[in-house]
Amino acid sequence: MARRYWNINLEEMMEAGIHFGHGTRKWNPRMAPYISAKHKGIHITNLTKTARFLSEACDLVFDAASRGKQFLIVGTKNKAADSVARAAIRARCHYVNKKWLGGMLTNWSTTETRLQKFRDLRTEQKTGRLNCLPKRDAAMLKRQLSRLQTYLGGIKYMTGVPDIVIIVDQQEEYTALRECLTLGIPTICLIDTNCDPDLADISIPANDDAIASIRLILNKLVFAICSALIAVRNPQTIPTAGQNFFEYVLEFIRDVSKTQIGEEYGPWVPFIGTMFLFIFVSNWSGALLPWKIIQLPHGELAAPTNDINTTVALALITSVAYFYAGLSKKGLGYFSKYIQPTPILLPINILEDFTKPLSLSFRLFGNILADELVVVVLVSLVPLVIPIPVMFLGLFTSGIQALIFATLAAAYIGESMEGHH
Repeated sequence: MARRYWNINLEEMMEAGIHFGHGTRKWNPRMAPYISAKHKGIHITNLTKTARFLSEACDLVFDAASRGKQFLIVGTKNKAADSVARAAIRARCHYVNKKWLGGMLTNWSTTETRLQKFRDLRTEQKTGRLNCLPKRDAAMLKRQLSRLQTYLGGIKYMTGVPDIVIIVDQQEEYTALRECLTLGIPTICLIDTNCDPDLADISIPANDDAIASIRLILNKLVFAICSALIAVRNPQTIPTAGQNFFEYVLEFIRDVSKTQIGEEYGPWVPFIGTMFLFIFVSNWSGALLPWKIIQLPHGELAAPTNDINTTVALALITSVAYFYAGLSKKGLGYFSKYIQPTPILLPINILEDFTKPLSLSFRLFGNILADELVVVVLVSLVPLVIPIPVMFLGLFTSGIQALIFATLAAAYIGESMEGHH
């Protein structure tokens, strides 16, 4: 691990009161190497060692952030809560600043269930569904949402146990520290003179009661994390034309997926993006080939989706994704809607949903609108001897086809996850 300069100033640390420890009667003998003196009944921390360990901690989080590791900052006492939240938001880290729920990491499956419930309630609140419920039920769910926001709001985007945990007060967050030790998660701990320096991977001796002290330590660590993120993204600080294009396409696909699917669109972006790019790229490339340009007056601009077999294959893939989305969201209970109003209709209802993507919407709007109507009209205005307008024409019509196919596929997936029939 390379050592870097983090501008850790001893005078600045003294102004923040980092050197003040607890009373001489409340101390841990294992902290003796980190104590330099006693003054008026309190221990004075050795700021030289504080600076050394803080620098090591900054090096560690810098290297970890450069590799895309996830951080969790824990500090639940009142003095640290606001500083923890602000620092975590600046560094795009997860945080817990109200109360550590026992088993939050060691019993991750339960925490994940709570987080999913939290996300579902937030979605219902944003879409206004809570207001459609009876007042008593709505009030109960709003109280539950408020409670989940208080305790899980800082980790609502966390998808697994963190790679590194930063703990503000060892004594206050002992349960969190023990869970990290159980799971083998590296920890960086701010320790006062009454703590055990051997429990954490990197212990930073400092005053854990003063707001200025806590803020200074967190600011240094956050600065290291942000520096790593900037260093990783530095090649894209001035993006090239290609980078701008791909970022625009990715953002566009995300918007389409989010609009049609909802808050849980993330896992489906690769599928929607693959379908969009396959149709767009292959169709446009067909316009660049000489024999396709020759066939242009007949409306044969698009290469793959003019073939009914390819269109059916894309629709069948969407049908499989439709049922997979519903099963992954609700399990076997997803099929309960197909037995309404009578179980006899089960195969008919399933077949109806399976053939939805095979409807004329794919073939009609994807091909006829994009090829037969648009192309036939515009080709009459474009001389065939000029290749550049033909390329732009191919780009335009391919974009229409790709957009319609991808939007319909995302809409079917969103419908399946919502459970409508």
